[in-house]
Amino acid sequence: MLQLGGPPPKEVLDYFRSKRLRPGFSWQDVWGQEHAYAFTVAKATEAQVLVAFRGAIDRALSKGLPFEAFQKDITGELHRIGWGGPRVVEDPAGGPPAKVDFTSPRRLNTIFNANMRAARAAGQWERAQRTKGMLPFFLYVESTAKEPRHEHRQWAGTILPVDHPWWDEHFPPNGWGCQCGVRQITKAEAERRGGVAEPPAGRTETFRNRRTGEVTEVPEGVDPGWHTNPGKSRAATLMRRTTEALEEAGPDVARTEIAKIWDSNTPELLAKLPRDVHVPVAVAEEIATALDARGPILALGNRTLGTKVAHPERRLADFALIQRLIDAGRHWPDPKHKIGRVVIGEVGGVWFRLAIGASERERYMYVRTLHPIDERRRAKLEMELEGK
Repeated sequence: MLQLGGPPPKEVLDYFRSKRLRPGFSWQDVWGQEHAYAFTVAKATEAQVLVAFRGAIDRALSKGLPFEAFQKDITGELHRIGWGGPRVVEDPAGGPPAKVDFTSPRRLNTIFNANMRAARAAGQWERAQRTKGMLPFFLYVESTAKEPRHEHRQWAGTILPVDHPWWDEHFPPNGWGCQCGVRQITKAEAERRGGVAEPPAGRTETFRNRRTGEVTEVPEGVDPGWHTNPGKSRAATLMRRTTEALEEAGPDVARTEIAKIWDSNTPELLAKLPRDVHVPVAVAEEIATALDARGPILALGNRTLGTKVAHPERRLADFALIQRLIDAGRHWPDPKHKIGRVVIGEVGGVWFRLAIGASERERYMYVRTLHPIDERRRAKLEMELEGK
């Protein structure tokens, strides 16, 4: 049984509370990294059931309550809303209905443990990003389960840098009921334990999500659906939710809120993260129409933010000008990319060339490059883009 040991750090609650409700009939309806920003319970297709579960888990998490307290809390709430026993649930996708009892101790234990462990893992990852200067390594800690998986026993003792890609798919928990963990350690302790070695070798298994059709390569020993690192998705989750909220709010509100983001230290912090994160940078309605984008919000990847401008001292200032550049400039199809536009404009007496793309699958707009150009280069580019 999972022992919480008191209220969690702020990062843990922030991760859990940032999730949106996502009704789902099957555990495969919410898949992979989507768990980082969507709260779901298998067979909970009605919002009131999800609201009840999220409230009970939030209370247990924030107060450090054990499973028994959560079980009593949610069982009473389920009875109150008419879900206190077996019910038949229809599959929104047209599949056969299923009989479910949300008050089943086994089901409640699975829901409780999965959410608690994922939230605490995400919080631990976020703290590690702040402290990795002094504690630069993770040690995979042996499972406390009575019968740990064979692969998990083999991983015990693995020491790798905090940002090593192996943790992308092996940061515990690594499956239903997994009780493995990691401990952040110093360089000195890592050396006493034999030092850093190559990550454990292992095969992958092909898994096809029968609900979405998505095919994923999952490391052997990791349960499908648990092969992502919820903590690494935290910043990306917040920015994705911000982008979606800005799309819903409308262009005027979006412009105001984006300006606030770029007046804060958020872009500077995101630029230092090892994981790809996209921060909203402008509203570009006309370009969105030209690219058939899903919405008018233009985003900027933190890798672009960190590498595409030659002068670091001007980096944030230049990118913060993108909204003014789009408003004042002209745009053409990008001759180098099938899906893209090139914007040329002047802001504050400086000419810029901005390249914009859109992802093929989700049609999100993003900044490819931004460069200051001189007058001669500007004239030449405009002639080329106009086909002269």
